Amino acid sequence: MLVCIGLNGIGFPVTLKAQGPETRIDPAYNDGPYIFYEGEHVIARWSTAEGLKEDTIKAGQPIRVEAGISDSFDPSYLDVQASFQLSPVSAFKGVDRIAAVSDIHGQYSLLLDLLKAHRIINGAGKWAFGNGHLVVVGDIFDRGDKVTELLWFIHNLEKQAQQAGGKVHYLLGNHEVMALQGDLRYINKKYRYTMARMGRPYDELFGADTYLGRWLRSKPVAISINKTAFVHAGFSEPFLGLGLTFDAINSLFQEKIIGQPEDSILADPLLSYLYSDQGPVWYRGYFEEGFTKLQAQHILSKLKKKHIVVGHTSFSSILPLFGNKIIGIDSSIKMGESGELLLIEKKKLYRGTLNGEKIRLN
Repeated sequence: MLVCIGLNGIGFPVTLKAQGPETRIDPAYNDGPYIFYEGEHVIARWSTAEGLKEDTIKAGQPIRVEAGISDSFDPSYLDVQASFQLSPVSAFKGVDRIAAVSDIHGQYSLLLDLLKAHRIINGAGKWAFGNGHLVVVGDIFDRGDKVTELLWFIHNLEKQAQQAGGKVHYLLGNHEVMALQGDLRYINKKYRYTMARMGRPYDELFGADTYLGRWLRSKPVAISINKTAFVHAGFSEPFLGLGLTFDAINSLFQEKIIGQPEDSILADPLLSYLYSDQGPVWYRGYFEEGFTKLQAQHILSKLKKKHIVVGHTSFSSILPLFGNKIIGIDSSIKMGESGELLLIEKKKLYRGTLNGEKIRLN
């Protein structure tokens, strides 16, 4: 059975083509779609148990994808003419409700359950958080087998939130950087099948000539909302000594790191530091033995913030340190069994559990 959904919500039939080398895979294997800009053409490709299929996208015309290929792709949110740009704004003020979640790692169903439990999305998976802000603090990529579904879901949710006066912020984590740089140590086997079907390395599926790749390249590394800073891993004291603003950090990642040869990154002292385990997507120092409340306060004073929210370092639940000065929100969603999100409502902080409970952080 085929599901045909037009770009304007109206379905028409199109011819589908299968191509590419035969790959021995699980019959249940589906993935995509991935959208490529090739000269004057925009081509969607997706993988099924029958092989690789594609459709050339034309203005005002629909794209037809078989039922079951993706739980989240919705062409009504697709804008292939979009010019994705890094937002010039990294600081947001006057936000009454904030939710933050991190390190999802391909666990699409678990994320939906968590967001539904706290009415950030409704039963149909659509935005229900009004003018609130949702922050995804990096690491959608790797480990799990629903990465593509998560990317399309967050892509769609951004647009739904904007229409409601809210905002979705998707920050780059170390696994986004790894995927875009071609570091495949942690990808799920499913995506090796996709690479074989597409005849492309994984990073090229998100290259600068792809829709999702352009969208990902518009994402920041660090933002602040009210008096809270959000970053995937953290800011070390030596790193803050460089005097970089959030805008500068975001621009350097977009222009000088993502998609650039590693040799050129490592040859530049500043870029190398950003890319290192002292940089904002790899640092783990807050949770190491010997890190003190005084150090936390010093970092927050430099940032002129009250809280720093990070992921990257896993715990069984959200972990607040030093009177909520630093809050680790990587709650091991990647294991696919449970997880939590952080809620900030009228300056009060809560752990949001999978059963919908809100537990105040002291």
